Amino acid sequence: MSWTANLVQILPTAKTVVSADGVPYVSLHIAPQEYVEVHLVVTNNDCPFKIYFKRFDKLGHIIEEREYAQAGTLDLAKHFALEVANFRLNSFEFVLDGE
Repeated sequence: MSWTANLVQILPTAKTVVSADGVPYVSLHIAPQEYVEVHLVVTNNDCPFKIYFKRFDKLGHIIEEREYAQAGTLDLAKHFALEVANFRLNSFEFVLDGE
């Protein structure tokens, strides 16, 4: 089983997406125009998985892109992706409540 299929089975609302370069990654939809993405990086100097948060405007242009974590294992990548999604959702609840 591929790493993308493994994460898609575990993470809610996750889908496998292929970039314009033909590289697959996992995208987790957390809110309208907001996604957590898990990318596989094949270099000697980095951990194999990078977790990003991306927010898009209504036209599909990126307005926010942050690298939140690097993970050495698939299990850690799953854990960090869920953590980023939870942090992001909780942070907006406080802002929308006016606190």
